[in-house]
Amino acid sequence: AGGGGGGGGSCVLLDMRDWVVWSSQRNLIIEGVAVLMLLLTSMNFSAIIFREVVAPVERMAHIVSSLSKNPLEPLAHVDLPLTMSKETRSVERALTAFGSLLQLSFGEAGAKIIRTSLKDNGLDVNVAGKIVQAIFGFCDIRNFTDCTEVLQADVVKLVNNVGSIVHDVTIENHGAPNKNIGDAFLLVWKPKGSLTVRQIAESALRSYVSIIIEMTRDKILLKWAARHDIQERMPGYVVRLGCGLHYGWAIECAIGSHHKIDASYLSPHVNLSSRLEAATKQYGVPILLSGEMHGLMSDEVKALCRLIDRVTVKGSNAPMYLYTYDVPALQRFGGTISDEIQLGLDKLSLYDYWKKVRPYTSEKFRLTWQMAMHSYLGGGDGQQADWQQSKIYLEKCLHVHPDDGPALAVLSYIENNCVDRATMQKPANWVGYRPLTEK
Repeated sequence: AGGGGGGGGSCVLLDMRDWVVWSSQRNLIIEGVAVLMLLLTSMNFSAIIFREVVAPVERMAHIVSSLSKNPLEPLAHVDLPLTMSKETRSVERALTAFGSLLQLSFGEAGAKIIRTSLKDNGLDVNVAGKIVQAIFGFCDIRNFTDCTEVLQADVVKLVNNVGSIVHDVTIENHGAPNKNIGDAFLLVWKPKGSLTVRQIAESALRSYVSIIIEMTRDKILLKWAARHDIQERMPGYVVRLGCGLHYGWAIECAIGSHHKIDASYLSPHVNLSSRLEAATKQYGVPILLSGEMHGLMSDEVKALCRLIDRVTVKGSNAPMYLYTYDVPALQRFGGTISDEIQLGLDKLSLYDYWKKVRPYTSEKFRLTWQMAMHSYLGGGDGQQADWQQSKIYLEKCLHVHPDDGPALAVLSYIENNCVDRATMQKPANWVGYRPLTEK
């Protein structure tokens, strides 16, 4: 600084470096916090978008994709997060439920319908079906009309109790339920995977034998049958099935229109399985197998079945051999099978099953029965038939099992159709088979 009268000035120097550094650090911190907050917000928003939109859409797309690739594959149940919006949860659950209902409604025969419709964005009902070779099983609940009149609306519960057993056993034994027709069920077994035709055929027969046995010890069905009003209407009634099994070709297709379709099979062979089931009443047996079905099985299992007639049925002029399997009873009902026997595939292999669940008729009985059939049918053209000798063998069978349905049915036929009851001479037009007069 200068003094006196001359002009002078002053200079002040301020050291701002600390402040600038502090200010810069503060700004950096503020900007860092802002960036971090923006990043966290973005991540949170992305997580919400993924949880609420992306993940549900991916799961829904996977459901549709799974149905289009394999319509029969069970849809996996997913536990949806509680934080998901109610609307999104509802949509995803509805789609899963819809897919499951499609599988239940269409079954194995409708797999192609579902797959094609999802890929082509629609269903064309005017397309040709697919010819398949399969075993067709038709079973029917006995005395259903009487049960309906007694139980009224509750008869649905009875039908569904039976249906649960029928479907469970069929699926376990490589078959597929196709149709539920009131008191009847249509079941189908097709060769699949590494299973041979023989294994499929024996599995089909095993299904019906197991179903009949399981129904006799099912607590719910026993309770239905024991109702006072049921027993008053039908004393001694138990819930029973009649079952027919036949092998042949059929057209697997969608039947109907754009208003309503059913996935099923068209073929006279399907009708034959139904006629075999109806004929079980005439022969007093729970199971009837066609010769075509019988021929698919191993010699060991064939030997356990019993040839009971050779007939022509409505709609066919070709004679058909009829076989049955004498289903054994549980010990509680006077049979030979343990009340606690486990019939599932995980307990008994297909080979072991036929060792454990053998016919209630003895080998001696079945040998006598074979001689009765040989004398009755008389070879391919019937010329060797000796009905008098057949009657003798049939009466021997009835001496062992007085209520044997096939023996009573065949004996009644030859007595009513022989030329002379004293000699039991066969009619001149006997050709080794007869028309099955009842449907």
